[in-house]
Amino acid sequence: MHGRPLIFLMDNHMIEWNDKYSVNISLIDEQHKKLFEIINKAIIAKKHGRTTKDVLEILDEMTEYALEHFELEERYMKEFNFTGYKTHRNEHIDFTNNSLDYKNRVVGGDSEIINEILEYLKQWLVKHIQVTDKKYIRCFKENGIK
Repeated sequence: MHGRPLIFLMDNHMIEWNDKYSVNISLIDEQHKKLFEIINKAIIAKKHGRTTKDVLEILDEMTEYALEHFELEERYMKEFNFTGYKTHRNEHIDFTNNSLDYKNRVVGGDSEIINEILEYLKQWLVKHIQVTDKKYIRCFKENGIK
């Protein structure tokens, strides 16, 4: 993935990774870039006929991403006594629960769910990564995380 921009379509516009998404902590930024890859896969699935198998693979990746990424952020938050830990963790729990709910709906026969998943990921990108995650930057940096 290094060397080429991460791009995905959202509302028919190309968007690529840039500093507005960065928390300036390299490991966390790299994990956030994984979310761009997942969104790319969802867009491809939408454009090329979303099979149940494709959507389930995307949802599995969302869940795997959540487990790995959220564990890292939450470990740092607890270690550094970040004051917004509980609220932040609740957002993580909501993401995980939504991912599992989407999966249950697909398994139950909801084949039109990809649009809803894309909208959810878009909102997550804007509200969580660009707002909520920015709140821990100072705390993490003061504790030596770069």
